[in-house]
Amino acid sequence: MNYSIILNRYAGNGNAEKAWSSIKPILDQQQIDYHMETTKYPNHGEYLASQIAQSHNAGSTIVIAIGGDGILHQVVNGLMKTAKRLNKEPLAVGYIPAGTGNDFARGYGISMHPQKALNQILTASKPQKINIGHYYEAIRSEDGYFLNNLGIGFDAAIVSRANTFKAHHKKNHIGRFTYLQKAIGVIYDQEPFALMIQSEHERFIFPKAYIAITSNHPFIGGGFKIAPNASLKKPSLELVVAERKSWPMTIWQLLQLVRGKLDQSKFAHHFQSDKLHITTTSLEFSQTDGEEIGNRFFDLSLDISQYPIWQITEN
Repeated sequence: MNYSIILNRYAGNGNAEKAWSSIKPILDQQQIDYHMETTKYPNHGEYLASQIAQSHNAGSTIVIAIGGDGILHQVVNGLMKTAKRLNKEPLAVGYIPAGTGNDFARGYGISMHPQKALNQILTASKPQKINIGHYYEAIRSEDGYFLNNLGIGFDAAIVSRANTFKAHHKKNHIGRFTYLQKAIGVIYDQEPFALMIQSEHERFIFPKAYIAITSNHPFIGGGFKIAPNASLKKPSLELVVAERKSWPMTIWQLLQLVRGKLDQSKFAHHFQSDKLHITTTSLEFSQTDGEEIGNRFFDLSLDISQYPIWQITEN
């Protein structure tokens, strides 16, 4: 088996570089056949993964992403889109979590210790199929995939502010503390927006939405549980919507979010479906797996795809 490694060495304020330094001797000692590339600019991981997918076939090559949820998102999108375009099976992926959020590792069951995470990859004998989200945005004719979540409004505005903070301070850190810190500013500034949801044969309109998060697994923002019952093994998406109606209710909703109980709260709306349609009538921030989509109008169709992960789960 050949391993193609894509490393974002700056992820986690240098954690990814340290992770690579700790696993490289193991690969060399065991005479593992591997090739390593490092990302050099935003979204470079998707390009590198696409190049690998064009020249390698499933069954002979495993792609290992080292870094945060962002690099994993880019790698899977590059592999999946290329496989779809070439009508091939997508290459399986392994993941060494070395970012600051690492939500996919929590949702799947991957060790936060680089050497243990590598062992989960090397001891796997076959891929495990998981369910991931797929979206198509009709206004700009764009599509993509998400392993963790897709959010419109509150969480996406937090990601945007955190990314601006990183750019100004030369840091790559969006952990729980940064998430909470930016959330306080967003909650004061963000205006509620009109949101339309279509689930199966029903349509719902929320005039004052501010949270709309579609998830594949429970975790967001470095370990907060937005959808505790969601699972990568379930062929469905979990959508949580909250509206702003008063300051006391808003504070209570955020407390419920921190406690991992917002989806079950009577002050929020919960949907579970394998197909969802989400529309906004105003410019809103959006994100997928912590990667910004932009501040714009949205006409999103969401469904489920399957993806092979070459990694056993942690006991």
